[in-house]
Amino acid sequence: MLQEIQRALEVIYGLSEGQRVEDFVVSRARLALAGAAVHASEELLVVPGADEVEVALYVDPDVLARLPELTSDTPRRFLGELLPAFATAAEGVSHFVFLTWQALHEQAVSLLELEAQAEVDKFAAGVLHLWKQGERQGSGELRARLFDRVGYRAGLSADERDRYRFANHLARGYAAFLEARFVLAGRLEALLCELRRTYRLPAVQKFAWLAQHG
Repeated sequence: MLQEIQRALEVIYGLSEGQRVEDFVVSRARLALAGAAVHASEELLVVPGADEVEVALYVDPDVLARLPELTSDTPRRFLGELLPAFATAAEGVSHFVFLTWQALHEQAVSLLELEAQAEVDKFAAGVLHLWKQGERQGSGELRARLFDRVGYRAGLSADERDRYRFANHLARGYAAFLEARFVLAGRLEALLCELRRTYRLPAVQKFAWLAQHG
């Protein structure tokens, strides 16, 4: 199912098929053997090198266990009991796809840009999931669940908490803009054009564009 989320993001953003995310998923035990530890239900671990970047993605087994249910869910179940697992998995896949895409184009990426893009990606992928079910009107509830009814795990540093909050703020306003301008109006192609354009903006321009809708 991680591969399905990856494919959805690649379709949304018009990306050519990249590295398979499932080939980079590791367990907590394997990370422990490598001397690494995870503190969240999903984490992208990155080791930069001189000419390449080593990447591994951890996703909690309980999250992975819920994902197959998305193939036969209803909009009500998706927006209710399945959304936490979907959002967690989509965030991890988003980090992986965006980082590898940026690396392919030899572009640096900040932690804030990774987080902000992941927040947008969760909304975009969730909206398209609802749209396929003929329930794009559920975008308002999706937006509220993703950006209004949120909490942050204990143990975050002040910088981490500020980064997550700011990414949430940027994506919250942008999601409201997307919903009003494109989703509720049923303008799918225009929505995809907007998302693809914003995805490719340099970080400073992207932050400025997202902030306009905050």
